[in-house]
Amino acid sequence: MENMLELYQHKLSKREAQVANKVREGLSNRSIAEQLFISERTVKFHCTNIFRKLAVNNRKMLRTLFSSAYEAV
Repeated sequence: MENMLELYQHKLSKREAQVANKVREGLSNRSIAEQLFISERTVKFHCTNIFRKLAVNNRKMLRTLFSSAYEAV
């Protein structure tokens, strides 16, 4: 059976998963944009979609969710 992290990643597009991972690392929108070669506005758009798909309201909740998933592995 798949672990929690794999289940979360199946809900996200490839780019959303990349952005979510950068958010988990604690990077700012600007840093994420620079590293992924996209605009800050695009990062914000992806974050909005990530939050909606994973039923979280902010970055802290997302980091907590992913931390829980990593601990469960």
